[in-house]
Amino acid sequence: MDNRAQTFWLNQLQQASNYNRWIFSQISPHLGQHVLEVGCGNGNFTELLRQGRQVVAIDLDAAYVEAARERLQGNDVKIYQLDATQLAAQSQWHGAFDSVVLLDVLEHIADDCDLLQQLRLALRPGGRLILKVPALEWLYSPMDKAIGHHRRYTPQRLKSVIQQADLSRSQVWYFNAAGIPGWWLNGSLLGRQTPPQSQVSWFDRCVPVLQALEERMPPPVGLSLFGVGVMG
Repeated sequence: MDNRAQTFWLNQLQQASNYNRWIFSQISPHLGQHVLEVGCGNGNFTELLRQGRQVVAIDLDAAYVEAARERLQGNDVKIYQLDATQLAAQSQWHGAFDSVVLLDVLEHIADDCDLLQQLRLALRPGGRLILKVPALEWLYSPMDKAIGHHRRYTPQRLKSVIQQADLSRSQVWYFNAAGIPGWWLNGSLLGRQTPPQSQVSWFDRCVPVLQALEERMPPPVGLSLFGVGVMG
């Protein structure tokens, strides 16, 4: 993984307020009041999650955890440096959360099924595991490799890993169809590790229109997939 590419995306997403709110609109009905965010990075999305909720956020990277703590100081959020694959050892969190949220995290984990089986321990009965992952295997490119993606997902694979974690009533849907051409152009055709900053800014300005279109007509394909599984 290229840390420069990872930092580029975190910095760009920090400025992409329209895109972040669009993501939040997809998951907010499933959150509940007590939320565990896995892979919080520098707190880009944590800030939205904590509005009216109790949030625990974890990340493996010490620098990201420090940045998130500085950014959210004084807010009702607890942030820890922790390897998510060791979550089963955190017995104080077993059965403690209404939802566990992973936004563009699962694709970084070699054994995705094992991770989800550990994370389910943190859910209360009826709690929800909420995932956002990159979609379309044929789109895998140098941009994926640069930020440490092991894979991109099909709906079938995402449903499978949710079900293997003994979570029921799995729901999967595509998101952001308009992002496909840009990812293909920059990653597959041009072999870039990151897109130009101007493209990311321009895309964020287009999000309100794209969001309205997808709300009216859910896309049959998308750059990303969301998945939700229910505990028990």
